Amino acid sequence: MDNELFATIRTEATQYGQAIGKVGKLRLVGIVSRVLGLFLLLLTVVLCVLALFTFGAVALIDILGAYMPLWGASLIVGSLYIVIIVVAIACRRPLFVHPFIALLTKQAIHTQRELDLETLKASQEIELQNVRLETKVDNATREINFYVTIIRRVWNWLTTLRQNRHAH
Repeated sequence: MDNELFATIRTEATQYGQAIGKVGKLRLVGIVSRVLGLFLLLLTVVLCVLALFTFGAVALIDILGAYMPLWGASLIVGSLYIVIIVVAIACRRPLFVHPFIALLTKQAIHTQRELDLETLKASQEIELQNVRLETKVDNATREINFYVTIIRRVWNWLTTLRQNRHAH
């Protein structure tokens, strides 16, 4: 019975540890995906700004400069790149964060919302395992206390009986 009890407690502790590990992994995925998403967003903005001052800007200004004043052509090209930057910022989650979440969770989770739900489920699993483990430990403690009380009463009864025999 004691081996069975300790095996059950060991199993519960193992499941508790696995649940904690899952929550840690999901939280790490959330943090890493946000960091990488932000990094990629910044990299995209920087590359768009560099592209603004290099290849496309010079070529388009040159082409438009043949049909309009040079300052007008420059404003049009600058406006296009500003629109690209705004689109990249507005769509940062589906373009940058969600692909990393899917990549880091091996395609099991695709969006930030799914990641948050899985993290919540894993947290609830930790709480459930914690309650189970505490219950098993409480039951084991009560059982041990019960046996100790019985042994103590039997011992006291035997010592009282022995003292009464020696007294007569």
